[in-house]
Amino acid sequence: MTISQRRQRTRSALQDAAITVFARRGVAGASIEEICEQGGFTRGAFYSNYATKDELVLGIIDEEFALAVAGASDLKDRLDGGPIHPTDSVADPEATGTAAAGSTAAQRDILRRALEHFQFPFSSTPDRIIAMRDIEVHSLRHPELRTRLDEVMRTHKESLYTTVSDILTHYGARSTVPLRTLVDICHSCYDTAAKDAVVAHPGAESVDVDRSMLLTVLVSFVEFPQDCRTTDGVPS
Repeated sequence: MTISQRRQRTRSALQDAAITVFARRGVAGASIEEICEQGGFTRGAFYSNYATKDELVLGIIDEEFALAVAGASDLKDRLDGGPIHPTDSVADPEATGTAAAGSTAAQRDILRRALEHFQFPFSSTPDRIIAMRDIEVHSLRHPELRTRLDEVMRTHKESLYTTVSDILTHYGARSTVPLRTLVDICHSCYDTAAKDAVVAHPGAESVDVDRSMLLTVLVSFVEFPQDCRTTDGVPS
């Protein structure tokens, strides 16, 4: 393992430890000592990777959004390489128990399958969901940090917009509202669903976030060619 690989592993472990502490005590209430103790690191290890707690917060946001962009890119690559298959992890609020015929059903199925394979930032555990919300609140109280967070997220969102556009193009589809607006609406819907999942299952180690509202949003704002049909998840 190279020095850079070891450094990245240390940074990732510090981020994971910070997320746990942030979820428990909040960003403002979390001390660097607590984060180091949670991760099994010394203060020296912390300061060799991050100058301040805010730098750690920026690193967490950067990593989470980078993973989301990488997940979207992976989905695009998989679509380019062949069909993706459903896992039934996204409920369809319009499903009636039997497969409906016609292009509308095919379009819903395309969107549902895409959602099943899409990774949202801070989506894996209640701690990550709670930590993200506290980071948002903390940054509103610290405008300089908020400005830097927005810069980090803006960079990743630009990549995400491009990749989502490519995914829609793969199906000959388009957004009927500006693509940035569509992505931001979806992100807001997911944040609400994630909060509801945490509230519904207090103390759970993991939660399933209901993406059915996201599917409804996508169906409302994504337009497909009139002759859209699917075969094994890929339009013919």
